[in-house]
Amino acid sequence: MIIPGGVDPETIEKLKKEQIELSKKLQLDDIKPVDDMRYVAGIDVTFTDIWKKETVAIACITVIDIKDNFKEVETVFSEKEINFPYIPTFLAYRELPPILDAYKKIRSDVDAFIVDGMGILHPRKMGIASHFGVLTDEISVGCGKSKLVGQFEEPDNRNLSYRPVYIEREKRGYILRTKKNTKPIFVSPGNRISVDSSLELVIKCLNRYKLPEPTRVAHNKLQEYRREKYA
Repeated sequence: MIIPGGVDPETIEKLKKEQIELSKKLQLDDIKPVDDMRYVAGIDVTFTDIWKKETVAIACITVIDIKDNFKEVETVFSEKEINFPYIPTFLAYRELPPILDAYKKIRSDVDAFIVDGMGILHPRKMGIASHFGVLTDEISVGCGKSKLVGQFEEPDNRNLSYRPVYIEREKRGYILRTKKNTKPIFVSPGNRISVDSSLELVIKCLNRYKLPEPTRVAHNKLQEYRREKYA
């Protein structure tokens, strides 16, 4: 049997074991107070053709000064050919290669990274934000737009309403409605930060919009880059 996307079960089991081993390296305690964080980077990825297995992935990392009116400090891009398909819970194997290339280009002293995707809100605690955080030893937070796993109550329809998200009775993150009348987002620690501080950081990074400013700007930069190069 072949998993949708053309990956065989043996490979999937190997990747699961790798995720479990990586999860043993997670640090979910705060190593830096959120109030001391100033330079927060947003990470997002897009593809030249999202429906093909073989495609070009484009990663963008944008560093924002959250204490200076959300000023853009630095933006870097990286492109990489990818032949691993989209498979839920294995996003890192598709999107991390260009992200890690872009990470090497950063010159700013970044306090934390917010990744468009999950942290420990993942069956094996190894969403893309956690995978990135463990490999780089950086403070990382996952900020996803839709549910992957977990049990929770829907937050109230008001600004900054949130509820905890549990997996097997363990609090792994929060569902956060950043703005009234908008769909909520999912926040969880990636690495080197706690569940509660992850929520605190994302809230500090909000600037009138639904998404935290670092990932929002990175997303917009990506779309512009893709239009200009691949239109």
